[in-house]
Amino acid sequence: MDTLKLKKLYGRLKGIKAVVNSHSSPPFLPHEIMEDFNLIVMDISKIIGEDLESFLLKNVRMAAGKSVSSLDVSIKLLQILSYLEYGFNLSESIIEIGSIYKSIADEELKSRCSDILTAPGNFDRVINQATLVLEDRIRTKSQSDRTLVGVGLINKVLNSDLSNTILKVSDSADEHEGIGHICRGIIMSFRNPTHHYISDKFSREDALKFVAFVDNLLQIINNSVLASSPKIEKPG
Repeated sequence: MDTLKLKKLYGRLKGIKAVVNSHSSPPFLPHEIMEDFNLIVMDISKIIGEDLESFLLKNVRMAAGKSVSSLDVSIKLLQILSYLEYGFNLSESIIEIGSIYKSIADEELKSRCSDILTAPGNFDRVINQATLVLEDRIRTKSQSDRTLVGVGLINKVLNSDLSNTILKVSDSADEHEGIGHICRGIIMSFRNPTHHYISDKFSREDALKFVAFVDNLLQIINNSVLASSPKIEKPG
């Protein structure tokens, strides 16, 4: 199946929907809208190999000047768009975020999150895995002991004081401190909640945008330098 062509046809249907929504003189539209719609549906039918005749605009209400009822067009549009979105994982947001996913450079991050991003739900798992990769990368890059975790790890490894930090991400004290605050905030606001609790508040789009942001942070950590050797304080 030609997925790219299917996405393009889906985009054309969204264009027709925009025309219908913005038309200044309902309840009728130019008949060319009906003709374009039917041609697109038939092209989709050929690509997916299914009979979509029931989605075609037929026996619709016409007015003078060969205008077609906007209500009839809207009803069929809703049906075919829903069919494609639920049956073939097409949506405006999924098409838009495809390019974001391709831009993710970190292979470990990608491998740990890819399969979850394609799941039907429970995207808090993506947040959990992305923060896990970030925390582990900071620990590994700084050669720190596994006993250092969470905010404690960030406070020690990305200390705001350049003279006390283990990793230095920038010669600029302000930039270095800023990255430390960002990583600390991610651990407190995203890692800890998804580590301890189940959350259904994250959408696929939320999860992917978060992964893309973590990908940028991972590149910064990868490019950081070891400013000092970690001093592990043995408990008690």
